[in-house]
Amino acid sequence: MSDETPLAGLRVLVTRPTHQADPLCKLIERAGGEAIRLPLLSIEPIAPAQATRQLELARAFDWWIFTSANAVRQARAIDVGAWPPGLAAVGPATAAALESASGAQVLAPLQGASSEALLARPELAALSGKRVLIVTGADGLDTLATELEARGATVVTAPVYHRVPLPHAPEAIESALKRAKAIVVTSGQALEHLWNLTPETLRPALRKKQLVAPSERVVEMAGNFQFAARALAPEQMSDASIVHCLESWWKQNP
Repeated sequence: MSDETPLAGLRVLVTRPTHQADPLCKLIERAGGEAIRLPLLSIEPIAPAQATRQLELARAFDWWIFTSANAVRQARAIDVGAWPPGLAAVGPATAAALESASGAQVLAPLQGASSEALLARPELAALSGKRVLIVTGADGLDTLATELEARGATVVTAPVYHRVPLPHAPEAIESALKRAKAIVVTSGQALEHLWNLTPETLRPALRKKQLVAPSERVVEMAGNFQFAARALAPEQMSDASIVHCLESWWKQNP
């Protein structure tokens, strides 16, 4: 291990969807680590005609809030036409994707990446009479909508994609667990699916791995599964932050 290769000797299981895994895997490898790909979920569009209709009806809304880069990608594919005057995102990666798609300035959290962090922005403090569209995935948490309504907004939720669990043979899970020392999961659904895919006899091995999780909620979920070490939660769920988090941990646990 050196300053140029701080992840030398570390094998990391990357469970991101296939289309999103490359940048993170390349950063891990550039830092001297080995990335093991095991996509747990696939991102699939939901009823494109329905999503298109919802976005068209919301063109005159005051705010569109995007909860993930996947939501931005699906909206961009729809060809939304004119964007509303207010655009917001729950984190920096989503904001970057939204700025690229819209060419407009995007409101994002000053720190962190969550609904709560976005809601801390003063621009969203008083929303009486405002109309807000939340562009998101299916089965998302309703924290954002509930709080926006409490602040006086009329809120419409437009689910534009859903996560489809991918099958993996027990042999594939066993091979991945034998090789990896750390695992990156990017949602609670991904962690739950990994747990369900893992045969009972291999769960003790899974519990010994160091998890990197996207939020405190998923950290707590890992605790419920009785992982030996507390899951790590980067300050931001960006590729660079994930790698930095792994570097800090690996330096202490080579």
